[in-house]
Amino acid sequence: MFTLLRRQVKAGILLYALLMAAIFALLLQFYLGRVVASERQHQAQIKSAQAYLMAEMSKDLADEESGQCQFDKGTVSYHYKDKLLVETVMLDSKEEFQYTFYLPKKEKQALEKESH
Repeated sequence: MFTLLRRQVKAGILLYALLMAAIFALLLQFYLGRVVASERQHQAQIKSAQAYLMAEMSKDLADEESGQCQFDKGTVSYHYKDKLLVETVMLDSKEEFQYTFYLPKKEKQALEKESH
């Protein structure tokens, strides 16, 4: 018998309480790890979506052979390679994304001339 808070308790009760506390701590650690991983994944998806949106918006602005477009979240560099438009998005957080669009420059310029 042990004395705990001025009461006599058996050792089995103390071991049981210690076991339950250890199990609770392990479950809490697992849960918090999943929450942190989920938040990291969410932030990565947001950055990827921002980069893709910037690439889509700059696709319409790409009227030269190569160039850059500046946005408040980062910079888009583009150049034409054969019939492909290759865009590299550099976010302010120094993360880099690369997108390739099939967009022949000659056909794009012809469409612009028709619309004017």
